[in-house]
Amino acid sequence: MRTLNPPLSEDQLVAAIALALGEQPRRLVVGIGDDAAAWKAPRSHVSLLTTDTLVDDVHFRLASTTPQALGHKALAVNLSDIAAMGGTPALAVVALGITDVVDESWARSFYGGMAKLARRYQCAIAGGDIVRAPMLTISVTVAGDVRKSGMRLRSGAKPGDLACITGPLGLAAAGLRLRDTETSPLLRAAYETPTPRILEGKFLGASRATHAMMDISDGLSLDIARMARASGVDVCLDLAALKPHEAIAAMADARELMLHGGDDYELLVAVDKRAYAHLARRFKARFKRDLTSVGRFEKGTGKVWFVESGERREHIPRGYDHLLTRAG
Repeated sequence: MRTLNPPLSEDQLVAAIALALGEQPRRLVVGIGDDAAAWKAPRSHVSLLTTDTLVDDVHFRLASTTPQALGHKALAVNLSDIAAMGGTPALAVVALGITDVVDESWARSFYGGMAKLARRYQCAIAGGDIVRAPMLTISVTVAGDVRKSGMRLRSGAKPGDLACITGPLGLAAAGLRLRDTETSPLLRAAYETPTPRILEGKFLGASRATHAMMDISDGLSLDIARMARASGVDVCLDLAALKPHEAIAAMADARELMLHGGDDYELLVAVDKRAYAHLARRFKARFKRDLTSVGRFEKGTGKVWFVESGERREHIPRGYDHLLTRAG
């Protein structure tokens, strides 16, 4: 662990952060360095707000994570929530509980990783707070907006809808398991620097065939159960439709990673069955990836059913629980 020598003042650290962030998007009226941030939201849009906290040795291991990757992921998990609503991010504020590992070099790298991702989606890093803490703690809050007609909730799934996913699952869980080995760059990136599906969320939210959305952050089996409960329907997962990506296909527990691994940050989407084929073709043409149907919603009370080889069994969802699970 590095120590601060000499120690940085708060003003010095804020100045270093401002340099790392660079020029901010035009929507930001007042940014870092003042008492509060100000931004201009479109008149016809609804405001969105989300927040997540990452704690060392709970959500990540500082010793095995680069500050650039940590900055990227801290923002990405919040952007994914905005994507799940069909929205566009506008600005983020970051509260850091810092330890002696945070010197100017670490801070520049951390905010550099965050700023690179923020620029991709025109999201301003508008400030935050810095305090001393017994362990590194990162709290990010993102504000965004969405046209009311394009906003999608997890509570909108209807009987007959297809349950669809926007990309492969299980890669991040495999990357976490293999992070201390010479794992593939694809698996490492899936875990350390996930891509929030902002563009996909806006595209899907703009379609009337899309009835519900949420991101898959805690594992498909747990998150699809949340959508089913919120929507007041049951869901049948077709296990044969869960085809593992080639990067994990040889793993004996590939399906378990896909169902329960978490940290995927793909979108789970309830789509009108009659419109699915057309929407899937448009999605493939736009994003060069499949919008894959992995099950269907039906009348019920929030139960999850696994269907395989013509047999159907009730499943008790499991995945990442933020209160019960520690970093591996």
